[in-house]
Amino acid sequence: MWKPIIAAAVVSAVLLQGCSVRPPLPAPERMQNEVYFDTSWRRGVDGGAGEQTETFNIVANDESLFFVTNRGAVYELAQDDGHRRNYFHTEFKPSSGIAIDGDKLFYGTFDAELIAVSLADKSVLWTKSLTSEVLSEAAVGEGRVAVQTGDGWLTVLDESNGGTLWRDKEDIPALTVRGTTAPVIVNGKVIAGFASGKVKAYDLQSGDMIWEYAVGKPEGRYEIERLTDISGRFVVQDGLVYAVAYNGTLTAIALQTGRPVWQRNIPSAVGVAVENNQVIAVDHESKVYGLNARNGSTLWENDSLEGRELATPVFFRDYVAVLDRGGWVHLLNQSTGETGAWMLADTERPAGSRMVSNGKQLFILTPTAKVTALSY
Repeated sequence: MWKPIIAAAVVSAVLLQGCSVRPPLPAPERMQNEVYFDTSWRRGVDGGAGEQTETFNIVANDESLFFVTNRGAVYELAQDDGHRRNYFHTEFKPSSGIAIDGDKLFYGTFDAELIAVSLADKSVLWTKSLTSEVLSEAAVGEGRVAVQTGDGWLTVLDESNGGTLWRDKEDIPALTVRGTTAPVIVNGKVIAGFASGKVKAYDLQSGDMIWEYAVGKPEGRYEIERLTDISGRFVVQDGLVYAVAYNGTLTAIALQTGRPVWQRNIPSAVGVAVENNQVIAVDHESKVYGLNARNGSTLWENDSLEGRELATPVFFRDYVAVLDRGGWVHLLNQSTGETGAWMLADTERPAGSRMVSNGKQLFILTPTAKVTALSY
């Protein structure tokens, strides 16, 4: 019981110590931008997104942006100009991003709770005590909410009242990266990834396991070499599940059968982006790959951003946007992978949320308690 927790704490302490002594990232090498990349608007909010870039998220639905800050403030902003459409404060301090279904918004806490709130009534609908802290957003759909906790449990709840419908546990290794991927609900299934490196598909209603596949396999003499966590977010598109493991492979898995369609040796702790028959992946060294989504073949590679600690990529109009530790956003040409533009998102601090695009703008929640919209 205590071994994984202690190990995770040790890894977290090492990482935090490393962050405290790392020099700030220099500005990217100057270049002539292909497009006029600029700030559309910036809005101050009550609270930020902490210091972990991949933990919080922003959801773009219809013409609005939804998110929760680290102070428990729930927001709805207009995408076009950032004006506030809805706001209320909760007593719970989030540890993860949000999931939305209609009027309901869900988020997890470090106190092992899942919170369901009503956007219309500005009230908490229900809370659910879980077995451990929630480190990624839940999944919601088909009347169910799926949530994973740091101790390896996957729990599926009734969306209306938070009642437990079924759950399953995967043993976690002695040493893990502190974090979990977010589950996905699709076509009557729950897809979940675990610290063991396994991806599993369950029947959403019964909880019966349909298939499992080991994307990450422990290799090496030392525990740190054997890290297999699946912490980057899944993408499910055109019948394939795209998953990547910390020290393993990027794999496209058939949604129906669980069989691998293709694999590439690209270890990563962040998720991939998939669009227009193209997969964008970022490895541990921040080398960016453009791959064919159907067979995994290389379309292009960009190693000019190595060492800049890139977060999950996002498709943005004719480019792929990547965000580095220093808060710089880089636009890479979808066809060639070459850098076409870059700019500082807010201040020289890492942005606190994963970027999201509505096709016309990029949105980011920062630790400085601002939401920034970028466009060109």
